[in-house]
Amino acid sequence: MNPSRMFQLQITDADGNVRVVPLPATASIGRQEGNDLLLDDQRVSRQHAVIECTDETCHITDLGSSNGTVVDGERLTPNVPVEFRSGSTARIDSFELVLEAIALPEPVEVEVAPPEPEPVPPRPDAETPLDLGGTRVPPPGSPVVAPPGDIPEDGIPPGLALESRRLINYLPGIYHTPFMARFLGIFEAILTPVEWNVDNFDLYLDPGTTPRDFISWLAGWFDITFDRTWSESRRRELLREAHSIYARRGTKWALSRTLEIYTGYTPTIIDTGPGIEPFTFKVSLPIPDTHLEREMVERLIDAHKPAHALYTLELGE
Repeated sequence: MNPSRMFQLQITDADGNVRVVPLPATASIGRQEGNDLLLDDQRVSRQHAVIECTDETCHITDLGSSNGTVVDGERLTPNVPVEFRSGSTARIDSFELVLEAIALPEPVEVEVAPPEPEPVPPRPDAETPLDLGGTRVPPPGSPVVAPPGDIPEDGIPPGLALESRRLINYLPGIYHTPFMARFLGIFEAILTPVEWNVDNFDLYLDPGTTPRDFISWLAGWFDITFDRTWSESRRRELLREAHSIYARRGTKWALSRTLEIYTGYTPTIIDTGPGIEPFTFKVSLPIPDTHLEREMVERLIDAHKPAHALYTLELGE
C-alpha cells in the first residue's frame, strides 16, 4: 500500500533562519556528523533525540540528552517515545522544530496491455495439470503463487528488513512500489550496518561500553598487557582510570590504586618512618599469601614503582 502522506520538519534556529527537511522513517537528531538532522550547537547532545514515523503518525524520543527535549511545553522523559502530532512543536535548546504532514498525490496507474499468448499445441489432457515427477504444474493461464516460507524472516538481523524503510521515503509516491522497496532494501542491508558503526564508534572508545574483543586494543594505547588473572570488570576499571594512573605513575597513589583495582583491597604503603631504609618502601595487602597471588602482585609493583626503589611485600588476611 502506498503512503497517503509524508512528514516534514520546519526547523528555526536562534537567528530566525528557517529550513524545511523531509522526514525519513527514522531520523536521528544531534550535533554529531552522521545524524539525519544536524543541529550545530554545543548545547545539543551528539545523539540528542530520534523521530520515528509511520504512514499515520510520528513519535519522538529523547536519548538521555544533557539539556533535554521539550514538546508542546512538556519536557520528555529520556528514552520514552512520545507521540509527535502534526502541528506540534519540539524545542531542542535554541532550535524550534514544527512537524507538518503533507498529503501525497495518488499514484498514476499505467495500464499495459498483456502480450499475446503463444499458441499452445492441443493435448488430450489440456485442462488437467500435468504431473512431472510428483510436481504439479498449473495449466496455462493459472496464476503462479510462490509457496510460503521461500524467504524466511528468522534470518534477518534486528534493524534490517527485506524491503527499504528509509531510502524509499526520499522518492515520490509514484515510486513506492514493492519492486522498488525490495531493490533499495539491498542497499540498506549493506549501508545501514556501516552507518551504525560510524554513528556509534564513540562506544568503542569508552572502556565501559566497548565490546570485549576491543578491550585489549584499548589497553595497547597505554602499553598494558592483561593476563588471564584479570577479570573483565577489572580490566575495564583500570582502563577507565588509566589516564589518571599513568599521569602519576611512580607515585604512591598510582601504585596503591593499581593494586586496589586488581585485588579489590586497599593496600597499605609505608615509605617513611622507623625501619624504612632510604629508597625503599613496604606494601601490605590483606589477601592470601599464595604463590600465584604473590607473583602477580610483585609483577604489578615492579611495573608501577619508581625504577630506583626497592620494596618488601607482606600478604595475609
